[in-house]
Amino acid sequence: MKFGYILAFRNPPELSKLGDAEFYAAMFDQIEYLDRSGFETLWTTEHHFVDDGYLSSLMPMMAAVAARTKQLKVGSFVLLAPFQHPLRLAEDAALIDVLSNGRLRLGIGVGYRQEEFDVFEIPRKERLGRTLEAIEIMKRAWTGERFDFEGKYFRFRNARVLPRPFRPNGPELLWGGMNPESIKRCARLGLGFACNLGTAEITKFHEALRALGKDPAGYSVVNSVTAYVADSEDQAWNEIAPGLLYQMELYGKWLAQGGIETSTYLPDPEALRKDAILGPPKRVIERLRERMERRLATELAVSMQMPGLDPRLAMRSLERFGAEVLPSLRKS
Repeated sequence: MKFGYILAFRNPPELSKLGDAEFYAAMFDQIEYLDRSGFETLWTTEHHFVDDGYLSSLMPMMAAVAARTKQLKVGSFVLLAPFQHPLRLAEDAALIDVLSNGRLRLGIGVGYRQEEFDVFEIPRKERLGRTLEAIEIMKRAWTGERFDFEGKYFRFRNARVLPRPFRPNGPELLWGGMNPESIKRCARLGLGFACNLGTAEITKFHEALRALGKDPAGYSVVNSVTAYVADSEDQAWNEIAPGLLYQMELYGKWLAQGGIETSTYLPDPEALRKDAILGPPKRVIERLRERMERRLATELAVSMQMPGLDPRLAMRSLERFGAEVLPSLRKS
């Protein structure tokens, strides 16, 4: 089992007094610690036009992370493909992959927030088609050879993307989606799975792979988990609860506006506290071992820096996780 870390770079003014420059500096303190302490990947995530500064410039951020680290892989969990031109995306990804010596991983999603589609003037009904064309274009672009493309949304002649990515086939691609058809599509595309739900969804992915004659052992499954280390579970909950409740309320609102079922994202304090892995190192280790056995993932992406949480508190938790939790889990 590998461990990653998720940062969305959210700094809501109603919960935080930090200016943007101070906040970003604190996030990079965490990133540099991750690079020293054996985490697999720093996962970024993308949304636009959010009051809390939710990361929108995802590719520049991943380039900056790659430049500030030596071992840590950098990935998107997930990049919203409908809002990107696939050739520019292929160019940026190839460059980051070269600069990082092959440390780029791209989780791809279709998006769901209606406001984003409205402002970018892209019909929401086109999101899947645009994303599938983008994946095909990137794969062809990363060969470094000239090619033509004739699709429904993108058409061009004699395109060539250089430099070629560090890895022969380009960065690892993962698919982010929650519903059963999206999970089957991930298997058909032969991509890894960026899963923010749980065992049922991962099981469906593995079943879909087997039905296609594919071995699940050959595919990454990255699953997100909220974890926070403190002297007690009560202390951990009190510190992360405001940001976690804020986050889940906002996700639920966005999903509802997009016509998506939202029961998983209700701001229910009791349910959120039960699902989060909180408390002293020994307790966190026990619960993470249970999660590792149950969820079938190849990597757990830890979410610790809640929106508005004082970065000093998140850093304290992260350092204890790296020093007191991670070594025990690696021995499992």
